[in-house]
Amino acid sequence: VPRPSCGRVTRAARPFASDSARGALVARHPALPAGSALRAHPLMRQKTGRYSIDDFALVVDEVRLGDGMPIAKIVRPESEDAVLDMYVELGLLDHDPYWAALWPSSVALARGVADRAQGEEGGDLRGKSVCDMGAGLGLAGIAAALCGAESVAFYDREPLALQCCLLSAEANGLRVAFGNETGLRVIADDEAVEDEDDDVDLLDDAVYVNGESSRKKKKTNQCVVSASVFDWNAVPLDQERFDLTLACDVLYETHAVKPVASLVPKLTKEKTGVWLVADPPLRAPKNRARFVELVEAFDFSLSKTRETTTTHGGSTDTVLLLEFEAK
Repeated sequence: VPRPSCGRVTRAARPFASDSARGALVARHPALPAGSALRAHPLMRQKTGRYSIDDFALVVDEVRLGDGMPIAKIVRPESEDAVLDMYVELGLLDHDPYWAALWPSSVALARGVADRAQGEEGGDLRGKSVCDMGAGLGLAGIAAALCGAESVAFYDREPLALQCCLLSAEANGLRVAFGNETGLRVIADDEAVEDEDDDVDLLDDAVYVNGESSRKKKKTNQCVVSASVFDWNAVPLDQERFDLTLACDVLYETHAVKPVASLVPKLTKEKTGVWLVADPPLRAPKNRARFVELVEAFDFSLSKTRETTTTHGGSTDTVLLLEFEAK
């Protein structure tokens, strides 16, 4: 299914037969569950126009990452139409409402991360830093966290998408870093458990069923996740670099190819960093070829290319996975 352009928002461009066509819906989810430590997170206060995540009905999808791997829980708006209508109302026709859907490329990328983590060819994520660039709902980053990454940073330009990433992190029992520009921690009263070893807040695992919150004390995944509003056209000079950067559905518009390619050296650790990109093989092959050409000019090599078939939510799609390594 071609992903529509983010440069023109129209209802006719919407590819879904129904809002739940691609999801494995398991439960509804309150925007901020009772007792959630995320209530104190600065990002949760950001809005798009007058809208916050509280203005949308949310649901939880479950995505299987593979045999013997954890199941990822993803919090998303129940209706992509509601997100589209928000952008139309606000006149933000250059914004992409389709972050609110679980796309085949995101599922394929998440499973590709899980496959690498189980393999013997350098895919072990233990001790690794990961960036989910253009994260959307953050499925790939959640997969990396569940598969043993030390840290995962979600980058997207849409605060509402990042809020869903943080809600998903909490739903999966992950630790969320709280902070502000001064580096001080922000801790919700009596809701976060402080870890003595790391400058983060430890969130209890939470289970949400039909809008009810049940908090259980249990061992929490040690990965630390963070989320930042990110403009790939204005990368800071002191930009953090990562062991592994994940990206999907970022090459479908010609004008995006060069800026995305320029991110590769800016986000990747020298000599050892890896980029993993998921892209539908037939959508924009010329854009993909140009992207490969530009990335290789930055002294990276296309080390692996494989086509994978992904089935989720009753739909089967083919996705291309490309792996780039720093030379």
